[in-house]
Amino acid sequence: MKTLYVGIIQNSATSDIKKNLNRINTLLANVTQRLDVIALAEVFAYRGNHQDYRTLSDVLWKISTEYAEALARSRNVWVLAGSIPEKVKNKIYNTSVLFNRDGKIAGLYRKIHLFEALLNSKQKIAESDVFTRGSNPVTVNIEGWVAGLSICYDLRFPELYRQYSKAGAHILFVPSNFTQRTGKDHWEILVRARAIENQCFVIAPNQCGKNEATKIQSYGHSMIVGPWGEILAKASNHETILTVCLNKDDIENTRHRIPALKHRIL
Repeated sequence: MKTLYVGIIQNSATSDIKKNLNRINTLLANVTQRLDVIALAEVFAYRGNHQDYRTLSDVLWKISTEYAEALARSRNVWVLAGSIPEKVKNKIYNTSVLFNRDGKIAGLYRKIHLFEALLNSKQKIAESDVFTRGSNPVTVNIEGWVAGLSICYDLRFPELYRQYSKAGAHILFVPSNFTQRTGKDHWEILVRARAIENQCFVIAPNQCGKNEATKIQSYGHSMIVGPWGEILAKASNHETILTVCLNKDDIENTRHRIPALKHRIL
């Protein structure tokens, strides 16, 4: 497949799962063109606090995966369920799940780098308080397009994406819930940098709006960036859907103009 039609959804998830999924359906209802891939943001179905994720992980996993599976089948499209709390025995992972057109799980990635930051003098975020980190990079073949999976804070660790480019990646997925505080300074720079240094498309759906439970504002500004680092589509800070047609020729042309991936020493 030489081209890939991608849609990414930027939503502002609340603690009402039904409301969140209905809002995603409403955004998708406005898309008339065919899509090959729909990519959702980190914790797209439910945004809460750490205790919520501990208590509701089983419910969130069941509802979110069933929704993504049904969406894939009904629209005959690949669906990236940006991230869902996944409980495995006594551990909880922040997990991204990619479904194929038949609604089958084609790839499952557990977030490797867990976010920790001081947003201000009084507010600290530490994902490790609830989540266990994953350990394995994951690539998936989407009908001839090799995609590397990642989540949000992973974006700050270029060595993960270098592994993906070495594995032949054409696409890097970065579903996120990037905060307003960090996003305004770092989001666009990091997304474009990962595209430029790996000469890949980067698909980065982000949350927007405020988390009702934590009062933390998400940055929005979801992006699709080309292998030259060019911004192909960019949202503002409200709920929306972006659609772009990706063409493999853009990757080939970029890598021909500057064959940096062939010049790697380390």
